[in-house]
Amino acid sequence: MRILITITIFVFAAGITQAEENWLQKAANKTIVKFDGKNITSQDDYKKDRRGKVVVRRVKPECKSDWNNDPTALPYLFYQLRERTQGKFPVYLDNEGISLLGDEIFDYPIIYFTSHFPFQFTDEEVKNLKKYFARGGTFLFDDCVGTGPFMDSVPSNVQRIAPGTEMKLMLKESKEFSILFDLVYKLEGLPPLKEQYMQPFQCAFFNGRPAFLICPNDYGCNWEVASPPTALNPLGNAAHADSTPTVQKSRELVYQLSINWLFYALTH
Repeated sequence: MRILITITIFVFAAGITQAEENWLQKAANKTIVKFDGKNITSQDDYKKDRRGKVVVRRVKPECKSDWNNDPTALPYLFYQLRERTQGKFPVYLDNEGISLLGDEIFDYPIIYFTSHFPFQFTDEEVKNLKKYFARGGTFLFDDCVGTGPFMDSVPSNVQRIAPGTEMKLMLKESKEFSILFDLVYKLEGLPPLKEQYMQPFQCAFFNGRPAFLICPNDYGCNWEVASPPTALNPLGNAAHADSTPTVQKSRELVYQLSINWLFYALTH
């Protein structure tokens, strides 16, 4: 399954620039179907079997957490993927929270966690996560505050799962991580947001594999929209800021780096 998805991702990554151009041309000539993230499971596309499709599940930990904030964040990230690949990107959206206990997490190559609060996984969750990472799973963390209490909790929890692992900055000038800025979209660096939200991504390894990817910049809030995309406004209005041209340009770069981020997780 993971090998098949990886091969598919490389195919899409190679052609996404042209796909993006076609999408923009389409947006200029016709109305994009509005999508609010609520009715995705009713579409025929998404009623099909999940096999062969990319699914990113939200983590619902046992500790206190507003894990389900920014509820349309993942739906709109997937919406952008669909539009930019003309519907050919193999995704299936399930926005419900998933427990870190039991066997269900082993069905998903990527799990996603965002919150405003500090957190502490239980011993049982840590035990199950060790099995998850040993089987090739990847964890995407996104601090919903931006270098806040959530981010402060990441290192200690990572150490419980993978003792002794080193947290590395994912910098463009690093040979090890420069691909993050070039994998699909070629970017000069981090999107120009407020200084608080321009911290380097971090990465921690499990058995030599980059299994923990950490975003301290609250990208989920940039994925969300206050109103759905239209032909004239293909990103939709920003949910947490005025939709000025400057804000929208930054949000576009956030989407681009987020897509790079997701493809990196799928191919490493």
